[in-house]
Amino acid sequence: MPEGHHCEFCLREQEAEEQPQVAERYERPEVPYQKGLVLQVRAHMPFVPFGNPGYATTFESRGEESASAHGQADWCMENPYPETAPHPDQSVFNLHLLDPVAVRDGRGAQLLRCEWEGQESRGKPLVAKIYDPMYYARDEIGEDVTWVAASDYSCEAAAYEDLQAAGVDGVMTPKYYGSWTFDLPIGEGETRQVHMVIIEWIDAPTMLSYCEERRVQHIPPQRRLDILAQVFEIRAKLTFYGAESLDLALRNVLIQGDLENDPTPPRVIFIDFNDSFARNRPNSLYHVTWDKPPNPMCIYWNKRSAEEFAAWLPEPHLSDIDAFNKWVKSLWGNSDEFCVSSEFEDIRETRSYAALGDSPPPTPLPDTEYFDVDQEEWLPVSEAAKFDPKLWPAFVPDTEFESDESCCGSEETMSDEDS
Repeated sequence: MPEGHHCEFCLREQEAEEQPQVAERYERPEVPYQKGLVLQVRAHMPFVPFGNPGYATTFESRGEESASAHGQADWCMENPYPETAPHPDQSVFNLHLLDPVAVRDGRGAQLLRCEWEGQESRGKPLVAKIYDPMYYARDEIGEDVTWVAASDYSCEAAAYEDLQAAGVDGVMTPKYYGSWTFDLPIGEGETRQVHMVIIEWIDAPTMLSYCEERRVQHIPPQRRLDILAQVFEIRAKLTFYGAESLDLALRNVLIQGDLENDPTPPRVIFIDFNDSFARNRPNSLYHVTWDKPPNPMCIYWNKRSAEEFAAWLPEPHLSDIDAFNKWVKSLWGNSDEFCVSSEFEDIRETRSYAALGDSPPPTPLPDTEYFDVDQEEWLPVSEAAKFDPKLWPAFVPDTEFESDESCCGSEETMSDEDS
């Protein structure tokens, strides 16, 4: 470190390097989640959700300095998940892991398609989303991976549980099939506990995949606006039901349907709730107080929160703020489906709102340019036109599935990271 250099990150990194290293007891295994593995699982009562500023503290991180002095296997064994009350049903079931959707050391949650033993030929396809801290990424400083994995699990489970309680399970999100736990062997005759959720597998691409594969330019521009309106409304409704996504992105929205040829509205599905806020939980600091979902106009007026969807917006709505606001006003300015809040009334009383008038919004135009997500620049749409949709390879799901944290049929089919 240069003399006189005292940035917080470098100081923390130096402190971590100076931590005495503890002799490791356990060898960190290779990622075990592969096709053919059979897990003996039992139902689990998830933790109270925690990990974002909207929750009262329920589980403190043990600290980076302490974590940095241990190998990851030792840390996970000595610092397991927090305890919860035992689930009333302790029955054990065999869960067969099928093909990996997003499995990688260091990616966070691992996602695999799966099926219950004895149900190979019936029932809906399922996805196991496994929050194993052994395979969460640790930076040089040493992150408390148990805390991160437990937070991810608690938030995802809370979101699905609350949607289920509200009677909208499987409507705007994958259907939830419960929270589960299983034991994995480690060391000499020892085991460790791992938690997961099981949800519906949805074979559909994400909005991001349409942009990355240059397919979005082949979708009629009005249809793109209609789909975006669905996305904005679903976000508001999920927030109302207590499952507010804090990572709403193109990679976390699935679109199921033929967008180019079938005029039927597609099914829009949100995935990846490990970074979410269950507003209706007792430990929430910001409970839902509305009698209806918040009006999308309050969220997206003046294109606030819409930046992530720039690659999906057609012109003139992309570059002309008045065209965008006029579209928003036409949809939600007089809607009685959403709540009338003070913020909603404030927007309606602005001069800019009145100046838009009551005429229909402008007709969206076909693209002349497209945003190349790899080169991070706008290019002529003629380049995208070289891609014949009929020649596109079959979609291979890999987002929560390799965006790093999303899930379901595509975290790019369901999505890969997030998680």
